[in-house]
Amino acid sequence: MLKTRAKYIKGKPFWYLLKDVRVGKKNKKIQVYLGKNIPKNLEDKYTELKQKEINLVPELVKQNFTLEAQIPAKELEKVEILRIERGYALLNLSLKKREIFWRQFAIQFIFESNAIEGSHLSQSEVQSILRRKYVKKSLDRKEVQEVKNSIKAFDLIRSNEFRLNQRSIINLHKLLVGGLGIETGYKKKKIIVNNKETTPPGEVRLHMKILLEWWKEQKKIKRHPLFVAADFHQKFESIHPFIDGNGRIGRLLFIWMLLQSRYDLILFTNSNRQKYFNALSQADEGRVQKWYWYCLDVYKKTMQIFI
Repeated sequence: MLKTRAKYIKGKPFWYLLKDVRVGKKNKKIQVYLGKNIPKNLEDKYTELKQKEINLVPELVKQNFTLEAQIPAKELEKVEILRIERGYALLNLSLKKREIFWRQFAIQFIFESNAIEGSHLSQSEVQSILRRKYVKKSLDRKEVQEVKNSIKAFDLIRSNEFRLNQRSIINLHKLLVGGLGIETGYKKKKIIVNNKETTPPGEVRLHMKILLEWWKEQKKIKRHPLFVAADFHQKFESIHPFIDGNGRIGRLLFIWMLLQSRYDLILFTNSNRQKYFNALSQADEGRVQKWYWYCLDVYKKTMQIFI
């Protein structure tokens, strides 16, 4: 968190902009001089402080994270730089503009996520539904309801109310599929996806318990949040706990995990759905390298667009 602080010399204040950056087990303090008074426009000072934080990135990656065997440290450094740049970009936005940004991202996220699952609505149609503008009567009512449900689910994972546990995940699914005639709660029949068996119905609750315990353990071994979220997504999809809506729930949880760690955004697009499914399929078989690199690429492209 950024702070302003004065140093007094002969009773006169000299103002600084400060930030504590966690590197290993210690906080490193970075600062820039503001002047005898705090300027109204801090944009240049943010840029100066941002560069000081970016200069710490190689050491930060080395001290803060256990490296993945498949991913070189330089790639994590790129992710950290994007996270820092995104954080400072937000500082220059008013609260109103931040909410406008999030609503725009929600529109694109919902459009892409639903399209991956077969929705035929265009992005402009999704936008009209979410902004409560005129909706053509010719549109599929089920797809319109899916969009309305999706924004409620998206808003929930952005709120402080969502907690990652089985009850919350089941409730998130109820919100997502409400009014669509889809069975809620964990699946009650066997499901095969891409010629692969998913977790049997009677074992879903146990496998979800194991997955959530695994997620908690990852924090203790200092794995990078992007790869923890990537692994969680793959494991969740292989369990396939619900009769329908698993992909959309999985991608919402991916966003939630990034938000919790201040990495914010990832946007899987329908245009690359086959690459997405292929990479997930390889990870299901224990070959995670392609999946990790795919998530890295998607994350970097997402952040570059929205910065």
